[in-house]
Amino acid sequence: MVAAGLACLVLASSSPILAGEDGAGHARPLSLQQALERARTENSQLAAQRARRAQADAVKSQTRQGFLPTVSADASYLRFDASLLDDIPTLDSLFPPVLSRRDLGPGDGHVFGVQVVQPLVNVGAWNARRQADAKVDAARRVLSRAEDELALGVVEAYFGARTAGRQVAAEQRGLATAQQALEQAEGAFQEGLVSPVDVLSARSRVSEMKARIALAESRVITAEARLGQLIGLDGEPDFELVDPVPEPRRRLRERPDVPESQLMEDRADLRALEAQLQATEYAVRRARAAFIPDVSLLGRYQRVDGDQPLSFSETGWLVGLTLRWTPFAGFGQAGKLDEARAREQEARAELTDLRREAGVEARSAHAQWQAQVAGWDQAEAAVADAAEALDQTFGRYAEGLDDITDLLRAQAEDLAARTREINARFNALIAAERYRLAIGAGSATEIQP
Repeated sequence: MVAAGLACLVLASSSPILAGEDGAGHARPLSLQQALERARTENSQLAAQRARRAQADAVKSQTRQGFLPTVSADASYLRFDASLLDDIPTLDSLFPPVLSRRDLGPGDGHVFGVQVVQPLVNVGAWNARRQADAKVDAARRVLSRAEDELALGVVEAYFGARTAGRQVAAEQRGLATAQQALEQAEGAFQEGLVSPVDVLSARSRVSEMKARIALAESRVITAEARLGQLIGLDGEPDFELVDPVPEPRRRLRERPDVPESQLMEDRADLRALEAQLQATEYAVRRARAAFIPDVSLLGRYQRVDGDQPLSFSETGWLVGLTLRWTPFAGFGQAGKLDEARAREQEARAELTDLRREAGVEARSAHAQWQAQVAGWDQAEAAVADAAEALDQTFGRYAEGLDDITDLLRAQAEDLAARTREINARFNALIAAERYRLAIGAGSATEIQP
């Protein structure tokens, strides 16, 4: 799974997941591995997918009825009363016998039976079982894909928050540089070396940087809130992210000789749709089976107990074969067969469309990955150049060789270079993980840093 592959980006931490006796009132450390583990257990969308898989398992259990015997028991109490039981001539047991008339009253009795039905030939049930198997497989693969997508979302949110934090640090560095430029401009102004415009421009730059810091801090709060939602936290997040943003992956570490098209066939969503298609094929066979007779073995044991006026007790049993055949059901069977065929055609078309979409997604994700890695390389190299240019500009401004505009431009370029490197690093990292998800390499491959 992608969750396992993404977890290897960081070292496992032994700290508890948002819990600890010593952490009361303080932000608790949260590693990426802990965030992934909590998301797998607490995310509500993943819980819904598990429930759907449980439903598929339950439906599969119901299909056993087509193979296993059905045992039923019934009991009845019978009471009979009619005028035939009134004024019945009866000889009394006297000597000499005397003929008299008596009312025998209502008659009652009990009937108890046990019946066993064992299906012998039930083609519809056989295909229903295979259809349920395919749906369980599809539900399992849908759950696997959901876990992969959730893992990517957690990684993106986790390192998105870390990237926002790095941006705050970069903005704070820019503020320190702007304040240093302001102090230098004020000192030069007191010595009469620069005009008041330099001081005002430097103050404007300081105010701008303070506003940028506030905006960057708000992005941190937003990113952490998103992460808290994914890992199932209620209320305000109270954690401290401890894993730094790693370097982006540059190539597949394992199975370099396997074509990406073959890896893409392992995508869980593709496999899930294939299983759904197989389920619709069995549904067509199940609909056809409605025209085939069902044969079952029937066994029944019964006991009848009668009370007054006729006391008796009888038992009996029977064994036989039952045949149930409905050659015509008012076009109900034909309509269900047509519906099943239409669903099969729909699933087949969806699978074809998803295959094409997956191919485009994989090629696009690969291109984005390579472009983002190249951009990160360039942005990383530009940081050192911008820092060197800023140092030289500071020196030239102190010597009066450059004006405040050149200094502020160098400061802006230094901050912009650092911002580009921060964003490019994050974008390249996420692009690599999205490419791995696109080719379905979550559990089979790793991307080497």
